[in-house]
Amino acid sequence: MCARLISFAELAACGVGAVLSASGAPAGAPARVNYARPFEPPTRPALIALPAGEVAPRGWLRDWCEAARDGFTGHMEDDHLAFRQAWATNYTMRGDALNWPKGGWPYEGGGYWFDGLARLGYALHDETLIRQAQNRFGAVTGRMNGDAILFLWWLDKNKAQDVKGAQVSDAWPLWASGLLGRALAGYYDAAKDPLALRTLETAYGGGAWMRMGWGMSNPWPAFDAYTWTGNKAIAAQLTALFASNGGGSDPGGGSWNRYRTPPNPRPGAEKNDHVVHFLESTTPWALGYLWTGKREFLEAALAWHEHLARVAMQPSGVPVADEWYGPTGAFRGTETCDVAAYLWSQICLLTISGQGRLADRAERAFFNAGPITVSRDFKAHVYFQSPNRVVDGSPNYPHGPKAEGNSYQRTHQPLCCTAALNRTLPWYVTHMWMATYDNGLVAAHYGPCVVNARVADGVPVRIECTTDYPFNETIEMSVAPARAAEFPVSFRIPGWCASPAIQVNGADVKATPDASGFVRVARLWKPGDAVRLRFPMEARVATGTDANAQNAPFAAVSYGPLLFALPIAETKDENTPDPSARWRFALDANRVNLAVERGPMPAKWDWPSASPLKIRADAEPIDWPVSTNAPSLPAQAVAGKGPAERVALVPYGCAKFRISMFPLAADGNTVRP
Repeated sequence: MCARLISFAELAACGVGAVLSASGAPAGAPARVNYARPFEPPTRPALIALPAGEVAPRGWLRDWCEAARDGFTGHMEDDHLAFRQAWATNYTMRGDALNWPKGGWPYEGGGYWFDGLARLGYALHDETLIRQAQNRFGAVTGRMNGDAILFLWWLDKNKAQDVKGAQVSDAWPLWASGLLGRALAGYYDAAKDPLALRTLETAYGGGAWMRMGWGMSNPWPAFDAYTWTGNKAIAAQLTALFASNGGGSDPGGGSWNRYRTPPNPRPGAEKNDHVVHFLESTTPWALGYLWTGKREFLEAALAWHEHLARVAMQPSGVPVADEWYGPTGAFRGTETCDVAAYLWSQICLLTISGQGRLADRAERAFFNAGPITVSRDFKAHVYFQSPNRVVDGSPNYPHGPKAEGNSYQRTHQPLCCTAALNRTLPWYVTHMWMATYDNGLVAAHYGPCVVNARVADGVPVRIECTTDYPFNETIEMSVAPARAAEFPVSFRIPGWCASPAIQVNGADVKATPDASGFVRVARLWKPGDAVRLRFPMEARVATGTDANAQNAPFAAVSYGPLLFALPIAETKDENTPDPSARWRFALDANRVNLAVERGPMPAKWDWPSASPLKIRADAEPIDWPVSTNAPSLPAQAVAGKGPAERVALVPYGCAKFRISMFPLAADGNTVRP
């Protein structure tokens, strides 16, 4: 097979494009929209997220979700005292003890974990997980009162000492409250628990607190609360936030306001940022578009994410984030918190803008970086991941747990990643399908699943998606409305796919995507209808340079949404590589000679190192001295020390030790571009 050779900039730009129309309800939209909320502003998002539980995983994806249930997500209280303390009735910090390193951390961790716990419970229809989520939220909803400061129900906004305590460390406790608010909004959307909604309304109707915090976490659940309640006090705060003189009022210096306008496009003009703060403080500005109708808010949010992709994107689909962003690098890290947050941000921006390219980004992050964050049994995790991992405890990252962050452990300090990893799987699953304002559905992200939703004039429909995607190219869908009904179904065409094919009941449908990357099929759907999607995948070799290693040239191999890697065999566990494994290879990007091999999927999926999907490639053995403390790619293209060998590459997510950014092989004295 001939590989298509592209620049890494093309690969990293997946999801970057013009801001497209997202004007909400189309002309002639029905008077009753199935999933609309009673108090939505006139400017509507392009897509509507379905309540958790309407999409359920199947096949290999369900196997992974059940591993999460049986691992971290269902048992966080067993992992560390902090998760028993999170928002518990007997854990009510005040004053300086609300500072995150001095006692406040469980409020951040609780918000992350509860979000994943509730969504996973509803996605799996698992009553044990759902009851656990209900009990944890109930500790807050059962004690909420009008004098509380956001969800810190034991604090009194009328007491100066409590107000001071809520604003320690750049109002960090208020940011942590917003994480709980987002989790509670997602829970309410699924459970329709009136006490949850009353708590959201009380928290955000009680003053300017939602415009404060280290990161911009509160505006989104405040907006959700308004759309369900029409609360005028919440509306006033949203109006103030998105006014020309508004913005965050956190005591740390209004750090959100930097992101309400687009970045300076001049290289190097924008200062760096902590990536959690970046994602939390850029993405919610897109809400300003919905609240005011002014497109510049959406354009600014998208432009900042384009900036991040341009300067920091890794081949695995997530930015360098160790813990600040930086240039693409073979041994640069991405914090597990940022894998979850990046996926969340792309899904949120997709919902508002309707740009399918953002779903391309979400898939690439999910299918590659997602599985690397956790062990195969979902009971250990890394704090940082790098494209290349050749030994345990390396490299020595500049922040967080440093070199130890590379190891799979039950917990890492700080505990943020232990909590945040629970969000990744359920956020993807619950947003695989979305609704539209013309009472149709959108296939936004692919994988084996079933969706039970309402279409047309409230007609129930069930769509089963049978596939091993992304490990194969074909998706079979059975469409079963309760009765024959006219409604549209839109299918996202992945940006990497050059020749998609769609069939309905065996007849070809024109598969040319619209400007947003979707094909809309509006018809009279009947029980027994069948859809077949085929997205032919093409092997691609992307080349670029690693600015962290004197602009060392590299090559990375992709196939569809998957990054591929040379696996380094493990021995006793995911922290012990086989010392005899050979991994010092370079790729000649022009003569890599790729061949795809497929085998049967295993009975139970756990991202096996013996992957059923492989790519054979020609690779040249090289001399490559690697420092454990500061590993790097060779600074220049390297001459092979023998004939090319045939090696087997596997999906990045299947390789706990790996090379996915390869040195480039030199051809004599010529460096291939």
